[in-house]
Amino acid sequence: MSSHERRARLEIDEPDIGFQAGFGFYLGIVATGIVAIAGLLAGASTATLLGVLPSTVTVVAIVGHIFAKRSHGLPERIGGTRWRRLACYAPVVAFTAVLVGSAFTPIDATGRFVVVTIVVAVLAGVSGFGLERMAKNRYVDALTADEPVATWTWQRSGGWTGEPAYTVIMALMILAGVVSVWQGEWLLGPFWIIYGAVMILSRRYGWYDLDETDRWNPPEIRIHEVGLVVDRSFWKRCIPWETIDGVRLTDDELVVERRRFGFDSSVFDLRCDRSAIDDPESISEALERARVRAERRDSRAVETAG
Repeated sequence: MSSHERRARLEIDEPDIGFQAGFGFYLGIVATGIVAIAGLLAGASTATLLGVLPSTVTVVAIVGHIFAKRSHGLPERIGGTRWRRLACYAPVVAFTAVLVGSAFTPIDATGRFVVVTIVVAVLAGVSGFGLERMAKNRYVDALTADEPVATWTWQRSGGWTGEPAYTVIMALMILAGVVSVWQGEWLLGPFWIIYGAVMILSRRYGWYDLDETDRWNPPEIRIHEVGLVVDRSFWKRCIPWETIDGVRLTDDELVVERRRFGFDSSVFDLRCDRSAIDDPESISEALERARVRAERRDSRAVETAG
């Protein structure tokens, strides 16, 4: 099934309140950044900007909220193509270009101008990332509105676990405690040092039980008609069947062989720890059946078109 056909089958509803608010906030930040930079270039005082900018972000955010509410299919249209998602970052690129260009133009790049431009660029980047993620997630949800054939937790075989991240976080906590003590904080500083050390040692010497396959917030994989959905809670990705070449089940892992950019490579494969899957045999069979059905469906579509 082509990407055009998939988009034609989307179940499009009114954007949810979260996207409406996010879209309005994004437009408000961009508009406020433009007004702030234009005001600085025009020589506006700080007091004037402080009086204008809050009302600008509020008014534009409300207008954007209303526009998003009335634009059915807006998140799906944004999230459906890579170029539209990249367009969410256009303002941060523009703000950065203004900042860099000020060094090569007659623009009076005062300290206030530099600080304000950096701040609006960062805010535009953060809000653009949030908008892009929300749009992509809603596109995937609309694309996979059918009930999943099977679902399982994806834990990378022989790969990343929560242990290194946990150790790093505890080490940073100890470091923060040391800095606090150095700055004269004798209450919380020692507490964070002792807490971090105890937690690291408890993992090291097994002072409490930890399942060998434990991971931090592992993603979920679902089998749908159009492909596989990798759901990491904060972002979702759809892997269409036409990019999946096969499924292998070994003693240690379930491997979904993928093709990216026209190339076959194990680098692109989804490797799942078999021990983390309740019934790996049935999942493997469900994957293969769904993949074969998709191939037959695509073959019939090609024959019909011919």
